[in-house]
Amino acid sequence: MEKYYMAAMGGAEGFGNKSIAHLVEVFGSAKAAWSAPLDELINSGVRKNSIGAFITFRQGHPDAPEKLVGYCERQKIKLCCINDEDYPPILKGINTPPMFFYYRGTLQPNAFRIGIVGSRHNTAYGQNVALELGEQLAAAGLTVVSGAARGIDSFAHRGALKAGRTVAVLGCGINYIFPRENKNLFEEIAERGVVLSEFPPNLKPNPGTFPSRNRIIAGLSKGVVVVEADFKSGALITSNYASEYGRDVFAVPGQVYAKMSRGCNELIRGGAKLIKGAQDILNEYNFASTEKAIDKLEPKITTEPKITLAGAAAKVLEMIPFDRYITDEEIIDKLDDINPSELPGIMLELDMKGCVEEDAGRYKRKVGG
Repeated sequence: MEKYYMAAMGGAEGFGNKSIAHLVEVFGSAKAAWSAPLDELINSGVRKNSIGAFITFRQGHPDAPEKLVGYCERQKIKLCCINDEDYPPILKGINTPPMFFYYRGTLQPNAFRIGIVGSRHNTAYGQNVALELGEQLAAAGLTVVSGAARGIDSFAHRGALKAGRTVAVLGCGINYIFPRENKNLFEEIAERGVVLSEFPPNLKPNPGTFPSRNRIIAGLSKGVVVVEADFKSGALITSNYASEYGRDVFAVPGQVYAKMSRGCNELIRGGAKLIKGAQDILNEYNFASTEKAIDKLEPKITTEPKITLAGAAAKVLEMIPFDRYITDEEIIDKLDDINPSELPGIMLELDMKGCVEEDAGRYKRKVGG
């Protein structure tokens, strides 16, 4: 029951891991902290705003721990706190480890994990790299960790599922599917790996949740591979956390003029380890690959797969220019036979296949797309 008191404390907005850890230390347990008198909480040493948020939340939800037990049972959600035996030891070593997290699947606390991250705006080259790295590392017995986002993350997860295990760290609550098209992917990961989140189960993603997610990806991993990233990509935040935590940072090189390789190339210039395939990572850790995996580990990531489109998707792509962005309205105006309600799905397909580049709802065709 202790873990549910801890998680209930995390339901107070603005009351984070450091504050929870401090109260647990001061009062001896999360249960004692939850029940502590007001004056003792106020004088506990937690910042005024944070302790005020907790007190207000507790007053409004006095039975939150008990309700959380029932909710997790109904939703088939598991809860792991920092004192549990199955809490990954490597994660405890970061500056601000999550005091608890919700998860579906099976934890392997001592697994050897490698993070694979990259931009949601990506090319066919990056997709191919992520798929092959995920599959090859998983085939060799490593667990692939990523952020379950659209783009490189999703391809890394899918590759890993072909041959082994993967861990998806969410930037939202575990019951909130984001992005929506990954619903089936999340279910498959939960069956053959782990989907986890430190946020309340129904919390929607927001700009502040993703850096927190990125620190857990880095914290769970022995090393982090950045596949494709521009200068402001969230993947670089993950690589920064990895450096801060003493993890290895790997980067996949790209063309010097390619926008989505600028971040990776800059990482390499700054000291990240250049990799050409999964074998480079296995060699780094003297990892003995299985015979089954050896056949998979021939580097093949330098070629781009042929993209095939048909029907409406092919028509839409044909009229999107390479040299400028156009809006949904311009696309619809030029293609009278396309139903406006179908366009979001078509653009998602083109985005996932690396055919277009999106910027604030406008689209431009990618070279090679």
